[in-house]
Amino acid sequence: MSATGLDRLLDAAAATVLLRSAGLTIASARPDYVRHKPGETSLIGYRFVTPDGGEARGYAHWCADTHRADAIHAKASTLRPRTSAVGVGTVRVDAHTVFYGFPNDASLRRLRWYVGGTKLKHSLASLVEPGVRISKLQSTSTVLTYKPERRVVTRIDLVTDDGRRPPLVVRYTTDPHAVRLAAVATQLRAHGVATPAPVAQLDDGRVSVDEFVTGSPLGTHAGAAPVGAAAIAAGVLGFHSTPAPATVAVRSVDAELRNALDALAALRRMYAGLAPGIEQLSLRLRARRPDGDGRSVLVHGDLHPDNLLIDDGRVVFVDLERAALGNAAADLGRLRAGSLDAGGVPTERSATIDDAIEAYRLVVPVEADRLEWYTALALVDRALLATRRLDPSACESAGRLLDTARSTLDRVAA
Repeated sequence: MSATGLDRLLDAAAATVLLRSAGLTIASARPDYVRHKPGETSLIGYRFVTPDGGEARGYAHWCADTHRADAIHAKASTLRPRTSAVGVGTVRVDAHTVFYGFPNDASLRRLRWYVGGTKLKHSLASLVEPGVRISKLQSTSTVLTYKPERRVVTRIDLVTDDGRRPPLVVRYTTDPHAVRLAAVATQLRAHGVATPAPVAQLDDGRVSVDEFVTGSPLGTHAGAAPVGAAAIAAGVLGFHSTPAPATVAVRSVDAELRNALDALAALRRMYAGLAPGIEQLSLRLRARRPDGDGRSVLVHGDLHPDNLLIDDGRVVFVDLERAALGNAAADLGRLRAGSLDAGGVPTERSATIDDAIEAYRLVVPVEADRLEWYTALALVDRALLATRRLDPSACESAGRLLDTARSTLDRVAA
């Protein structure tokens, strides 16, 4: 790849020089998120340090085809780009690349309405009583997650002329699924499952507003879990026992397998050295595909330890975007895979989660081969995720995670 190509955008030092030359007012640039369509386009998210020591965000849209970059830049210019913390709103970096300074975003066009400032006062006005005014100066917004052209999740601390309000979580996505997510949360809460209460659905269903739950993710605890295995098992059993709203999608075995094979194909394109192991794993996943979908329950769909908050002894489920009808083993496999470190090695927390899974299976039987198959799928997903987060040792971590996925499937065969 040429020195002015994608590789420069993915290297912190080279990206700093390149983006400065394009007009950004920055001290340094650090790429921290990437999403590739190999050979076509890439989105690279950045965290910046500004000359005054502040922090800023933005992203670059790189295109292999310069004509496509021309079209993207032309469209960006029609969206009334706003000056950002790095000076520019949008700018053409080179023949292949268009840059967007946060909160400018090609697909999340109302991003600035939900990340603070004057617009926040108007976008959330329906959340307060008539006659009550939101203070644009005292209200604050903290970005929790930002995936360019997909979604932003923020914590909002509203201050009104009658006092400070409880904090909220605002999720703005390109997918108008806020009403569906609220239906799932309402159903779970009605059946005794702890999850943030939905507050409002705005912007034609693209914005979810929920209560902010204090507590720490299970995944942030370096040592053993701060709650017992029985509490984790009871929480997951309660989730799976909740009747699913009619609007949720279905996650079939075939769909899960297709997603995993697509992820493996993407990893093969990025890391040619992993190709032999990836081919073996692809064959194993196909050969050991469970027969049928099995019993369907309401599953979380992304049940890794960071989506389980521990709040005063409660297990609270957050981030319900992938909630669907599926097999319980899908959630249990993700939970198990998420308890490993990036190299596929068990942590102290893993023993507690394994105990929780076994406690679950004492109440509701889950076939061992199906559980291990879903665990392998989740490990594949985590291997791909390591590359998107631009982990410096992503190839090594992905390789170890894929090795763990293969050994997991081999345990079944043994």
